[in-house]
Amino acid sequence: MLTPLREPEGRIVFVNRGFVPTNLRAPASRAAAPLAGTVHIRGLLRLPPAKKPSWFIPDNRPDLNYWFWIDLPAMAAADHLDLANFAPFYIDADASPNPGGWPQGGVTPLPLPDNHLQYAITWFSLAAALVVIYVVYHWPCRGAA
Repeated sequence: MLTPLREPEGRIVFVNRGFVPTNLRAPASRAAAPLAGTVHIRGLLRLPPAKKPSWFIPDNRPDLNYWFWIDLPAMAAADHLDLANFAPFYIDADASPNPGGWPQGGVTPLPLPDNHLQYAITWFSLAAALVVIYVVYHWPCRGAA
């Protein structure tokens, strides 16, 4: 659930407050009332993708409020926000509890590199090269005068 929040200086920052089940998507269906007044957010500052991440991901549907990837300018336009006055980043909120339990923050996926196969190929190739060098070095030279 991305929520636009206004800073005291007037700039708008989108905050990914976390996961909300589909049946609780409407704010009136959740137990606690929407937050009002000053709120403090703790989380990770994230940069949105410059374009749709891949052709496997469906296009966003602002007319239905369906967002499959984060497109801050389109989200600001859909919420009728001042496009010149919003931050070029968003914040993924941490797992601090929200009133009523929803949304549940702290759902930021952190992509970790998985280069194990590349490392294995590199080291086994180096070991094979070392065996070849050892064999060539110890190969008896015939024909030396």
